[in-house]
Parts: sequence; C-alpha cells; structure tokens
Amino acid sequence: MDADSSKKAVLIALGVNFSIFLTKAIGAWVSGSAVMFSESLHSLADMFNSIFLLIGIFLALRPPDQDHPFGYGKEVYFWSFMASIFMLGVTSAGSIYEGVRHILHANIEKSLCFPFIVLVVSLCSECFAVNVAANSVLKDLKIQQRGLKKLLYALCHFHQVSNPALKFVFIEDTLAFLGALLALAALILIKTTGIILFDGLVSVIIGLMLGFMALLFAKQNKEMIIGQAAPDRLEQAIGDAALAVDSVADVSELKTMVLGPQDLLVNMEIEIAPSTTVEKLDGILADVERKIRSNIPLVKHLSIKVAPDDYIQEWPKAL
Repeated sequence: MDADSSKKAVLIALGVNFSIFLTKAIGAWVSGSAVMFSESLHSLADMFNSIFLLIGIFLALRPPDQDHPFGYGKEVYFWSFMASIFMLGVTSAGSIYEGVRHILHANIEKSLCFPFIVLVVSLCSECFAVNVAANSVLKDLKIQQRGLKKLLYALCHFHQVSNPALKFVFIEDTLAFLGALLALAALILIKTTGIILFDGLVSVIIGLMLGFMALLFAKQNKEMIIGQAAPDRLEQAIGDAALAVDSVADVSELKTMVLGPQDLLVNMEIEIAPSTTVEKLDGILADVERKIRSNIPLVKHLSIKVAPDDYIQEWPKAL
C-alpha cells in the first residue's frame, strides 16, 4: 500500500475522532458518567495517535542522505511506537483511574439521555471509520471481500500488514467501536437495573482493553525499530524468484530487514556451477536482480553474493 492510501486512512480517522471527541466530552460533562469520560478520553487519545501517525508518514517520505543511506522509513515505526505509549499512558490509565474512582464513589445525578444519543451517533461514525480501515487492510493484502466477511478477513489477517500506521488505525477504530458498544451497554444496564456500579466497571474494562493493545503495538513496533526480518511469505517469494533463474542451482543464504512499510533490505547468497565464466556471471546476477525486483517490488536494497554449487540443496527451506 502506498503512502497516499495510508494518509487517507489516518486523515479519515483523525476527522472522525475529533468530531466524536467533542460530542462525547459534552456527553460526559452533561451526565457525569465515568464510562462517558473514558470514551471521550479514548477519542482524544485516538485523535492524538492519528497526529503521531501522520508525522511518521510524512517524515518517512524523506529521501536517503549521507547520514541515513537507507532512508527514513523507520520513522513510521518510531512514531507508531510513540502512539502506543500515548495510548497506554493517557487512554488506558485515565479510563482505569476514572472507573475505579466511580466504583468507590458511584454516583450519576444527571440525565443519561444525551449520552445515549451521543453513543448511538458515535457507533455509526465508528462503523464508517472501521469500514474504511478494513478496506485499506484488504487492499494492502490484495484480498477482495464484501460485507461482514470483509471485517472478519481484516481482523484475521491485519497482523500481516507491513504498514504500522494502517495496522494501528484499523485496530484503533475497531477498539473505538467496541468501546462505544460497551459504553452503550453500560448505560442501558444502568437505566434498566439502576445499578450505577456498571458505569465504573465498564470504564475499567475499556481501560484494560486499551492497555493490552497498547502494549502489543509497542512490542511490535519495537521489533521493527531494532530490525525485524520480512514475513516468511516474502522471504519464500524472494528465494523462489532467485531459484527460478535457470543458472541458479541453490539459495544458500537469505537475510532480510524491513526498513519501512514499502522498503525491504535483502542480502543473499546464491550457488551456481563452478564452471560458470565471469561473462556469464554478470548476466546471471542481472537476471536474479531483475526477477526479484519485478516479483517483489518491496525490495529496494539488494545485495547478492555468489558461491560455487556444493550440490547440497538448501532451498526451498521450511521458514
């Protein structure tokens, strides 16, 4: 997926989160509800997270220079990591704190009618945002689905998306939808049972849910920052592409590193017949490079070493 598609998904999320934050904040002020406070805090954090992701996307587009010869692609992972920390420190901690406070001092004196309307409207807005994010995920994975299957496929396969901004927005929007659904359920339970304790309990549940996802995303982005290999399916495709060249007998070594959502570093060693001449060698290397770059456009940096065939087949291997 290109940077324009990522920016579109993030900008839509930013606009939706800003409008929802304003309505939820008013609803929290009108009702004094902990779960509404958590939801307004959730939307505020989502809004700032979108800003973090936009910063990362724009900074990652800078061209390589002398200090950063491989470019700035990892800026996306750093700012996505910062968004995870912000989600943990602001949204999760704030929701849990407010929930515990309301459990200890349960009291809602104001009307729940306006917050109920706000949450229903929020659910509609979140449905739109989740749909856009799910479309972006499936487009990145080159999967075509419609209706409910689209969301299910996106939920099952979003972890395969190489772009952290897109991945973060999809999960952020999905969690926002679930959070609004839980908040709505809490208000309905309070209205029907009169048990105000549900207000604080659901606020704590939302906070724990957000905290878990924040830690998960922080871990994933940490791996990318320190240098994670490409997914197995990409490594397999790279090795297979090299082996598809007639004169290549084997792929004895393959090392990869993700440098950005659309940038992959590949170091590999191929084996050819010991009798191969220097003139033929240049042509073989050119064919291997052409084959890999055409089959896997993500490969922007490619280094190929050559070794004589040892007649021990190492590729394909179980990755």
